[in-house]
Amino acid sequence: MFATYVLVAAASLSAQVPDNPIGHGCEYCENRGTEICENHDKDLLPLEEQVLFCSVSAACKKCAGALLVDCVRCNGGPDNILLESRLLRYERFAASPAAPEKLFDRPLTRIITEHYDILIDIDTVKDGTRKLNAHELAHAMAIELEAAAALLNEHFGAKPQDCSKRTRIWYWANPKDHKRVNLEILEQNSDMGFSLYGVNPATSACTAAKGLDSKALNIVSNAVHKGTHLRFSNLFRVEWIGNKKAGWFDVGAAHWYEDKVFQRVSTYCIDEANNDLDYEGGRWHVAMRRYLLKHKEGLLPDLLAQISGTLKEEQHAVAWCLYDWVATVHPKALKPLLMGYKDRKESRDLFRDFLGMSVLEAEQAWRIWVAETYPIKDPKPRKNL
Repeated sequence: MFATYVLVAAASLSAQVPDNPIGHGCEYCENRGTEICENHDKDLLPLEEQVLFCSVSAACKKCAGALLVDCVRCNGGPDNILLESRLLRYERFAASPAAPEKLFDRPLTRIITEHYDILIDIDTVKDGTRKLNAHELAHAMAIELEAAAALLNEHFGAKPQDCSKRTRIWYWANPKDHKRVNLEILEQNSDMGFSLYGVNPATSACTAAKGLDSKALNIVSNAVHKGTHLRFSNLFRVEWIGNKKAGWFDVGAAHWYEDKVFQRVSTYCIDEANNDLDYEGGRWHVAMRRYLLKHKEGLLPDLLAQISGTLKEEQHAVAWCLYDWVATVHPKALKPLLMGYKDRKESRDLFRDFLGMSVLEAEQAWRIWVAETYPIKDPKPRKNL
């Protein structure tokens, strides 16, 4: 009797379960239930799929940024869930305009990635023999910023949520717009490039500034360098180490990730607008091998006492080189060093605790490593994006 009741109840429940509302697609849409929106540049479509939000895609009247549309030949398929999730995400970001968009009361080319919120306001910039518009430049910048972010994440065991907020990266063709952003949003009365560190980091610059020269490679390289500084200022805990006696780490890291992506350094700290500096053409492997052979005196005691803004031109390269040694030989020490500097600890104590050596011993080990591993010819730098 009991068994019969269970069977009847089970049959009753089974009958009440609705059919799966998601269809199975059709041959025309390859059983996905959606089609690719035809309103997008085929070359940029893979890049659109990599970002969380693109204002140009969001303006599409056919797909509103989802990049997909319903297949009209069937009742749907598994990709309809993807379509809906993209639409919801785009609606959420579109409903939260960036501060400069509110200031100017007009839409700007904006791309949001896991780690960065990018705004570009230009007509075109040069990239070798071609020209890039704001949309193309923003996607190129997103690729390189995320490439550097992936390296940094690997070194520090970091995830996007380990920063308080996304780093805001803004570039302007019109110097008046840039100056207004500096004054009214970043609260800095200057027409020079400026970076705001801390809980809600941002950087703003004019693409025509000296050193950037409206060239795509220079602009994106500058963004990667600045982006590293800014991420460090709110990684794990909001604290910028550049104004402490940790300038070598702050500066060396920004140069290191820039060099890893572009095989050349072109941005200097901490006054990023001071692009008169171009130590050894920004190619430092051979230069540092020679420099250390020429300068036998101890270099680290002075270097480790500097803040970011007091480093001399050649000390930028020395800081990069020292960071290169730590990142390559002692990568597990990077996060403890960063957090130690955020705790205002002295380099001598941090070196002893996490490198297992005194400052003088570290200098000797670093010098030997450079002599044994640095090439006699620098890697070829990238010439375009």
